[in-house]
Amino acid sequence: AGALPLLVALLQSTHPATAGNAAGALAEILRDVRFGQCIIDLGAPMALLALLCCSSDDQIRIKTCGALASLAADARVRQLALEQGALGVLAAAAQSSGCGWAGNARAMLRALCPTQDDAERALGTQHLENSALRAESDKCFASLASLAGPVEAGHDVELQCEDGEKIGGCRQLLVRASPYYKALLSGTAEGVSGIVKPDPDFSSAAHRALLGQL
Repeated sequence: AGALPLLVALLQSTHPATAGNAAGALAEILRDVRFGQCIIDLGAPMALLALLCCSSDDQIRIKTCGALASLAADARVRQLALEQGALGVLAAAAQSSGCGWAGNARAMLRALCPTQDDAERALGTQHLENSALRAESDKCFASLASLAGPVEAGHDVELQCEDGEKIGGCRQLLVRASPYYKALLSGTAEGVSGIVKPDPDFSSAAHRALLGQL
């Protein structure tokens, strides 16, 4: 227990490997639920969420998800995830077929959004298996559809969805809003062409809603 304050402080290290190792150590410690409240009181959730949003390293994000998953039942952690924009980062990663931590992101979304209302607040991007819940989620997507639209001259990013619809976006806004898109659109084939083929498991309405939210 005496090492916990140091580990929480190390989450804010300017050295990514150090911060990632601290997150991994906390994930192991949190296997014992008795330490959960103490770690929350030390401010670990805010530091972990900041690390999740800012890091571009998949392994660090996997370790961070491991620690956060043990704290996600706490309402304060869920509120912080909303306030810090972590749900948008998780949603973008969960929808990407080429993301190395997509599975962890989906599991983290399920932990943070255990109910239908919570899922809709996160843009319904977790893959809902229940058809009734999926229908309600589609209503949420429809209401958000106007936030992003057909490809226009002002758009420099194009999402080519599985259903054939093309959605335009602004590279600068996406890069500023999402660490995932910042990495995807920097020094990659997608970054050069501006054409992104998003996860085919999600409808164009889902991608349009997410793009508009970002």
